[in-house]
Formats: sequence, C-alpha cells, structure tokens
Amino acid sequence: MSKKITDENGNTFVQKKPFYKKVWFWILVLLVVIIGGASAGSSSKDSESGKSTNSSKSAKADVVKTTPEEIVNNYTTKTSSQADAIYKGKTTQVTGKVTDVKDGVISGHDVTIDAGTVAGNEFEKQSLTFNFSGSNKDEALSIQAGSTITVQGKFSHATIMGGDNGDPKWVNDVSFTKASLVK
Repeated sequence: MSKKITDENGNTFVQKKPFYKKVWFWILVLLVVIIGGASAGSSSKDSESGKSTNSSKSAKADVVKTTPEEIVNNYTTKTSSQADAIYKGKTTQVTGKVTDVKDGVISGHDVTIDAGTVAGNEFEKQSLTFNFSGSNKDEALSIQAGSTITVQGKFSHATIMGGDNGDPKWVNDVSFTKASLVK
C-alpha cells in the first residue's frame, strides 16, 4: 500500500514501502532458501550414497570367496606365510557342510565346517571354524549339524600339522572371527 504525502507547497507525493517490506520479496526469499536447501540436501545425499557405494565396493573387494578344499590346498601346497597372506585382513566366504555347533572357547558360538580328511588317514579331519559373537551370536544357534551353509568371517589363524620328517602337511583347523551367515 502506498501512502499519500502533501508537502508545504501543496504538492502530493506517493510514498511507497521499501522493497524489503513487501510480501512478494519475502515470498521470493523463502522460495530461494527452500530450493537452495533442497538442492544442497540432495547433493550431500548423492555424495553420501557415493561414499557408501565406494565403501561397499571396497568391502566386496576384500571378500575372498573360496571353498574349504581350496583353503586346505593353499595351506598344504604353500608356506604358511604365503597362505596367510591370501586371507589375512580379509573376510573369507565359504559354503560347506556343518559338522559341529558349540560354545566358543572364549565367547560366542563356534560353527565347524568340514574341510575333508588327510589323504590316506580318514581319522585326521581338517576343518574351518567360524566364531559367531556379538550381535551375530544367536545366529549360530539356528545352524544344525549336517546342514550346508554359506558363511563369512575375518581370518584369524591356521593350525598346520605335520610337514616334518617326510610326514604329510595337513590343516588341523583354520579359524575365523566375526562370522555371519550369508543369505
């Protein structure tokens, strides 16, 4: 709204509101803020999703998909250091037959996967042990001996037997921590 003002000479002037006091100005400012905020929010979400995509790609790149037999073969045909280097610092994923589910030595539950027997000696069993602990602890309780599962875990250590005085080298156990079922 404009206001009419008359000066001392009788001239009439129309005094207008400054632009910053007009409603249309504040509506325009509000729209700019909303649009700017929305575009900034979507670009930060894009960058965050880009980060999670990159981290999930790198996480997938650190997963070694293999078989129990291949793990045993790596430890029996290579030095322990060479075999450890394949799995160390990585998550290993295998599919195998469960031979045992029991309380873990320190915590959680251990699920043992059959990795075959030593050639020529059916009593020397080779195995992989996956320790389910923390939030995955109860997941192990649903696993039945004799079932075939796909499981992954962080490499911990390997126990290698024999290899001295001409004895065959064999894998007693390869252990993994932070285990979880792969669905």
